[in-house]
Amino acid sequence: MWLTCRLRACDGAASLIRSARYPQAVSSPTRTVALLTLGCARNEVDSEELAARLAAGGWSVTTDGSDADVVLVNTCGFVEKAKQDSIETLMAASDTGAKVVATGCMAERYGRELADSLPEAAAVLGFDHYPDISARLTAIVNGETVESHAPRDRRTLLPLTPLDRRAGAVSVPGHGSSIALDDATPAHLRGVLRKRLTGGPVASLKLASGCDRRCAFCAIPSFRGAFVSRTPDELLAEAEWLARDGVRELVLVSENSTSYGKDLGDPRALEKLLPQLAAVPGIVRGPRFLPAAR
Repeated sequence: MWLTCRLRACDGAASLIRSARYPQAVSSPTRTVALLTLGCARNEVDSEELAARLAAGGWSVTTDGSDADVVLVNTCGFVEKAKQDSIETLMAASDTGAKVVATGCMAERYGRELADSLPEAAAVLGFDHYPDISARLTAIVNGETVESHAPRDRRTLLPLTPLDRRAGAVSVPGHGSSIALDDATPAHLRGVLRKRLTGGPVASLKLASGCDRRCAFCAIPSFRGAFVSRTPDELLAEAEWLARDGVRELVLVSENSTSYGKDLGDPRALEKLLPQLAAVPGIVRGPRFLPAAR
């Protein structure tokens, strides 16, 4: 499969590398990372978490891969075409002379297999690398070898019972969106670990990650893991942050939005949350749902 994808590398991915532009100015960088996102809106939210982590680590974050020290590609690994697009983008990124790093769903799903098949990538990083992504990229730029991700079934990392998952110490992309001074800091007073990579009045808000269903045609639960809701306080705090940044419409995304709240002990959590989100000052349209790609 990898060889077929490599032979199909095309100008479209190179165009993505050349033409993307980050709309906001970034101050006094020493190193620049270009963050390119493929796939669904959930990946876009994950990329904005990565952007915040990298900016906090001193990186200048852009979406222009033509003049960066590192090109970080947030890949998609759901269907064959998405895998092909991810391979093409990684190969095109290597033409810039920057260090190329793969992360996201395809990297999580295939890990070392992808690394062995794609020598253009300096590393293939999984979801467990997200919390210290800045240190990983710094090591790569300094010429150090960062071991590529070893895939595992992420459904096994959290308890089978949804209510027991809140205490699980597992990295869940898109759930690192609260920065607390201490454990007692209320959610609405915490900083939002998110840096927007696009402007405009519409933004995605991730309700949850993972899925507990076992559809025969879908591999997503195996690499995205068990279903985990974000708390209403976290969602409202992020919605308020987005509204202050000029967002006027929220699009709620997750692998399985109808399951929201089952791990919070409240099956009516979504019903209660929707009017609260709609009442956020500045939000004039929404929230609405974006169906999961199936």
